[in-house]
Amino acid sequence: MVGGTIGLGILLPFYLYFFPVTTLLPSTTDLLYLLLLAAFCTVTLYVLFAEVLRVIPAFTVNLSFNLEPIYSIILAFIFFNEGKEVNASFYLGCAFVMLSVILQSVFSKPKQV
Repeated sequence: MVGGTIGLGILLPFYLYFFPVTTLLPSTTDLLYLLLLAAFCTVTLYVLFAEVLRVIPAFTVNLSFNLEPIYSIILAFIFFNEGKEVNASFYLGCAFVMLSVILQSVFSKPKQV
């Protein structure tokens, strides 16, 4: 984390030279959205992750939990109308990821005796 902070701190002036911005701090609305996404997509999912480990195998839970970027992208589509730039390959990839999670869940169910 320290290395990333130092590296980005060194690169920031060069980035701002080529891509100038009016302000470096997020607006109040942006801050609210960031807090909402952080609370839902990170904190809530970690709590659910811990609770679900009691019922579902760890591999299946981890596979589902790693879908957090897709949840965030879907929320960005809904709240920020950011779906204009994605094409059919994104939706196809998303479908493959979701299908893999569903198939893993189906095939990892304990067998009833």
